[in-house]
Amino acid sequence: MKIFVVHQWEDSQKDAVNNFFNQLVSMAKGKKLPKGMKLESVRISQDAKTAICEWDVDNMDLLMQAAKQFNITWKITPVIPQTLYEHKSFF
Repeated sequence: MKIFVVHQWEDSQKDAVNNFFNQLVSMAKGKKLPKGMKLESVRISQDAKTAICEWDVDNMDLLMQAAKQFNITWKITPVIPQTLYEHKSFF
């Protein structure tokens, strides 16, 4: 199941957010994420204080339980996307 998680934070949380994403990317690269969880991408805008993580997970509960372990103090919003259009190349 594809899930996008939108992260939004305040200036005072910037260090904690950067530390979280460094840990998350390190875990993904080291293949140390919990079974049933695959991090597809992390897109971040420091200016907008927003990040979007794209996940492929077995279920939403698994993702939310893992998020609780990181003691996230900023706003996160999980979104199950519906694809309305996707550009596909034939080459």
